[in-house]
Amino acid sequence: MNMKIFKSMSKSYACQKLLGICLLLTAPHATAESILEMHERMCASGNQKSCERASVMQSADEQAKRIEQLGDAYAGKIDRDRMELENKPDLESAYLEVMQDYFLAEKANGVEQSVSNQMLTLCAGHYHNYWRNQKLWWPTNEQGSPDWSTIYYFIVDHYYGYCLRNTLSGASNS
Repeated sequence: MNMKIFKSMSKSYACQKLLGICLLLTAPHATAESILEMHERMCASGNQKSCERASVMQSADEQAKRIEQLGDAYAGKIDRDRMELENKPDLESAYLEVMQDYFLAEKANGVEQSVSNQMLTLCAGHYHNYWRNQKLWWPTNEQGSPDWSTIYYFIVDHYYGYCLRNTLSGASNS
């Protein structure tokens, strides 16, 4: 008697699994639309504001890809003996090198940067202090060594997202 109950339960369970698989295969697949894709679609429908936003988002995406490429190139040529001590990055020195490298690349693309060495030195000190002394963390690779490609990206982001913005907002508050 117990065996009959077990067999009927097994068939029921198998039917439930099969039904679940069939539902998954026949159900409409959910799709996600990025914000960029949404603005492109709305732009195609004639929404001028969406055309402007899509253009800005597209150029920001291209800029991010360029910074990633520059970071990869920097990681390939960095002197780890000079820039790392006991597997810890010298982020202050790296900041100055990275920004010099980035500004040279931008100049080659026709974008001139006017930067005060004093401001860059202050930004480098802030960045180093924040990551090394406060967060006690920095991007690393699979081997646990500093990931210089990601650090490059973070440095450029810090310069534009924190340092330059705070300098400009401080100047406008004066």
